[in-house]
Amino acid sequence: MKLAPIDFINASRVPDHIQAQEFFPWSIVRRKSPDIGLLGFETQTLLCRWNWASLHQEHGEIVMDDSLPELRRHLPIWMAAKGRVLKTGLGLGCVVRGLLIKPEVEHIDVVEIDERIITICGAEFADNPRVTIHHADAHEFDFHGLSWDYIWHDIHDNEEREHLTLQHARLMIRFMEVVPIRHQGAWAFPREAKRKIGSMLG
Repeated sequence: MKLAPIDFINASRVPDHIQAQEFFPWSIVRRKSPDIGLLGFETQTLLCRWNWASLHQEHGEIVMDDSLPELRRHLPIWMAAKGRVLKTGLGLGCVVRGLLIKPEVEHIDVVEIDERIITICGAEFADNPRVTIHHADAHEFDFHGLSWDYIWHDIHDNEEREHLTLQHARLMIRFMEVVPIRHQGAWAFPREAKRKIGSMLG
């Protein structure tokens, strides 16, 4: 049976065993959705991060959540992926959960820079033979000897680096050595920017 977009969205939501907690500079928040009509679910889970600009906020800046609008942004990789997939950034694990319900996806490699995120949000994948989590910076990860059919970039913005879109563009260019640009994508990445990279670099 062919999977529908809602199947991926429902599968990707954060499970109850990932509880609300703080582990500086991160916090995981579970709350009732302020607008069910807009966000699609009665509850949502947020991954937040404190930085110098958000220290005054109760939980820090929202990095990601599992609301309907947020999860819809990952539909391109869920619908297209097959074979071996690389995901840069683990976050709350939503993309990985969505990929795991697809039989055509044989294996998922995840590159995550923060060991605490791996410990808390990656624990559910530890014994899954279809998932390998690498503790590394995606900008420096040694991918030689590895290959993938698809790549999805979704790292968190870092005030010490460029704007997130530029970071994702740099990652796409870096990984073009092993995966063509047409089989790469990123969260909220402008289509025109991807076309421009592809036309300039081949």
